[in-house]
Amino acid sequence: MFKHNEIPPSFSLIKKGKTLFLLGRGYKEALLKQGIDDLKTFLEKSSQVSHYLKGRAPHPCIPLEDGRRMVVRQYSHGGLLRAITGKLYFFGARSFRELALTEEIRSCGIPTIQPIGAIHYRIFYPLYHAYFLSLEVSQAADLIQYLRQFGTRRSRQTLPLKRKTIRSAGLLIRQFHQAGFFHGDLQLKNILIVGEQLLLIDFDRSYRKPKLSNREKMKNLLRLNRSVEKWRRFGLPITRTDRWRFFLAYAGDDKEIRETMEKALRTYSLRLLLYRFGWAVERIVGSWGSRGIGFEGKNKRINLRVIDSVRRWEVLTRTDPYKLNHLNPRILEP
Repeated sequence: MFKHNEIPPSFSLIKKGKTLFLLGRGYKEALLKQGIDDLKTFLEKSSQVSHYLKGRAPHPCIPLEDGRRMVVRQYSHGGLLRAITGKLYFFGARSFRELALTEEIRSCGIPTIQPIGAIHYRIFYPLYHAYFLSLEVSQAADLIQYLRQFGTRRSRQTLPLKRKTIRSAGLLIRQFHQAGFFHGDLQLKNILIVGEQLLLIDFDRSYRKPKLSNREKMKNLLRLNRSVEKWRRFGLPITRTDRWRFFLAYAGDDKEIRETMEKALRTYSLRLLLYRFGWAVERIVGSWGSRGIGFEGKNKRINLRVIDSVRRWEVLTRTDPYKLNHLNPRILEP
């Protein structure tokens, strides 16, 4: 499941019944003293003094003896799998592998959170629950929360700050890729900002190679762009020029990566159309669930929503806004 030689040097492996704990030596004694070895009781007792961080599911933020707080993130599936398997996982040891990779990322000087433990609770083979423990980064916001504060109106005071942050994001992802890391889910929610410092988080299903291929780099960048497209539909103030600014910072003087991006974008348009259609359907289905809307008598309204999303896409693709040979920051929208 998880080899002992993969355990980071500053962590200890502890077994109690069906549960395996991988705990940081600086926090092991304190966590055991607080009763984390009885996980269910520990979480129930801590719920009274915890606040919760938003995620796929709420993450309890539990006070520690040294005055800091620990975030407990339980792994859960997204998409259609969420309704089928929920928080159940099959085979492997995802939280342990993410912890080991996070420590490796930290050792490369890439800004991220500080992990202090991981938990693997075996239900019966091969099913298990997984938890990731990290120190809270106080006053942190993800890029969605951060960019929302700028609104749709430009300001001479805030515009330089927004541009600087977007460039910094491009430089951060370049540093990450140059070190050989591939992110399993690179999206706006997985980039945090504290003051002027950007942090990359959530390395589940991520990996490291001696050198990433350009195809792997493009896969990450297009996943991030898909996240931007999705949140733009909810009013997030990111323009095409913002994305161009990000890519310039990321690519630097690398002509090969620019050519690879242009090739990737030739096939990206069709895939993005499919994602847009999926988002439209998701919003419709979500509205049924939240408002209790019946299907009968609503066909016309539903069809109009889907058609409207497709028409918007057609307008965008006719102008080829993402083709690199047409991108010029001086003529794009500000």
